[in-house]
This record gives sequence, C-alpha cells and structure tokens, in this order.
Amino acid sequence: MARKFTILIILLFLEIATYAQNPIWSRGNAFTVPYRKVELNLMSPSKYGISRKAEISAHPIAFFVMPHFFYKRKWFKTLFFNRTLMVSSRHGLFYPTGALNFTQKLGLDFLLLQSSAIPYSIAMQHEILLSSFLDQPSNCNAGNNLLTAKFGFKYAYNWGESSPPLIERAILFRETSLTNNELIWYTGARIDAYLNPMFNYFAEVDFYSHGLFKNISIEAKAGVMGYSGKRLSAFGGVKAAYSTIPSGNKFLIIPIFDISYNFKVGKNKGKEMGLFGKEIFKHDNSLDIEGDENLIYKYEDKQKKEPETKKKKRRKRKKNQ
Repeated sequence: MARKFTILIILLFLEIATYAQNPIWSRGNAFTVPYRKVELNLMSPSKYGISRKAEISAHPIAFFVMPHFFYKRKWFKTLFFNRTLMVSSRHGLFYPTGALNFTQKLGLDFLLLQSSAIPYSIAMQHEILLSSFLDQPSNCNAGNNLLTAKFGFKYAYNWGESSPPLIERAILFRETSLTNNELIWYTGARIDAYLNPMFNYFAEVDFYSHGLFKNISIEAKAGVMGYSGKRLSAFGGVKAAYSTIPSGNKFLIIPIFDISYNFKVGKNKGKEMGLFGKEIFKHDNSLDIEGDENLIYKYEDKQKKEPETKKKKRRKRKKNQ
C-alpha cells in the first residue's frame, strides 16, 4: 500500500512539475510571441505573431490618440561565453503630435501650456535586444534568469511652427523633447525569472541621454506577474525615474500594472500531449528559433505505433507459434 502511494505521489509531482513554470513575457527581451498568437494587453501595445521569428504590435485604443506601429524580429542565435545568445531588433514609427494635441485640448496646464505651438512630428525608434539565460533551458526544464541588454535611439522629423511643447516631468520630458529635434539614445538591462510555480518577476534599469548628455534620465522598474490558466496573466509593480530637466531635476515614482489575455488564431495541425493526456503548456522562452512555438516541455512516444488490427495480431500469433 505504501509503495503504491509513493508511486502516486511521484506521478502527481511529475504532472505538477510539467506545468510548474509559467512562460516569460516577450516584452523587454529578445523573444517574440508565437506564430499566430494574439496577445491583448490593457496598458501596453497588443501583439500578433506574424511568423515564428517576428511580431507586430500596436495599442488598439491609444493608436487613435497617437498613431503608432512596431515590428520586432528575432535574427539569429550564437554562442557567447558557452551560452546561447539571442539577437533581435525592434523598430517603430509613431506620431507624437496627436498625443500632444489631445493633452492640450484637455486643458492640462500643469503638463502642457495652452500657448505651446505643437509641430507636426513623425518619430522613429530602433533598438537591439540581446538575451541569454543564466540557467540554460534543456529538454527537462525551462530556462531561468533571462538576462537582456538593449541599445537604441529615438529621433523625430518635425516641421511647422513650434514653440517646444515640453512636459517638464520625469519620464514624459524625454518623450516630448523629440519635438525639439533632439536625438535620444538609451541603453538598459533587464532580468526575467521564475519566482515560484505561481509567479514570475522582472526588474529593469534604463539610462536615457539627450544628445551628448545634454539631459539624462535614469529609470528603474520591478514587478511580479501571475497567471490564471493559460490565457490570462497580469503584473503589478513600481517604476521610479530621475531626470535632469531645464527647470530643475525631477524625481517620480509611480505604480505600474498590466493585464494580458492571449489566444491563437487558426487551428492547430496537431497537439502535443502531456504526461496524463492533457495538452502540454507551450512556453515562449526557448532559444530555438526554428522550434514550433518554442516548446520547452515535451512528452511523447518517439516510436509512434499505429493501432494494431485483428489481422496484424493474428500474424504475430502465427510467428510466435
């Protein structure tokens, strides 16, 4: 009896372990959402996987206030100090004039003066993302402690009458200064990791500079994310920023949160099955670009045998006789 109970406990543990680690979100690192997967986000841009290597993103509501479009692609992987390194890039276009006009119409004088002349502006952003796991993934477990380094810049083409409509607040200042023909370059580091079977966590720090250190901003954020089933997830955390601004240095600390719901468009050609016949949890955090939806856990019989017919069974009996 004790032996049967022990075996049952081991099997249940294996089942739990198979689903223990939740997927790492693809934001802020080199990974993209899987092919044909839609990720709807409340606060950040929603995403769609247009291929196994690329995704597009935009916020379905904020798009009408500030038109924008982003494209992210995984390019290649390579070995770096005996660890697999993923190299990706992210590119975007946006129209900040729309958001500034909207802010001005709301009459938020403490943010944007009514007398400001807002120029027509088309801004672009380009960044390179380098990601690698400290704990490399294997066939038995997912990778953990994903480190990411990023390098990028923002620049805008402006025309029309302008009296710089700068919002002199930490975080917002660097975005509105794009309308003043200033190049903003930045670099940062991030870690995504598993906290326990229910939660993941992330921490990030970024350095922004206007031109050659004309003004700078140091920003940091951290948060914990949880999952409800395979489709719904959310995170909560805090963001702090210190910015040097012409009117005086500013410090800001704010809470951050987001809710994400994902689903797949189109039918699956085939489903991989788990240990007890359930569909396996599909992770997004594999370093194998060519993998089908970046599967980490897989339980399958390598020698798939077709069900035997009565005739085949009779032939086997005769051979054995």
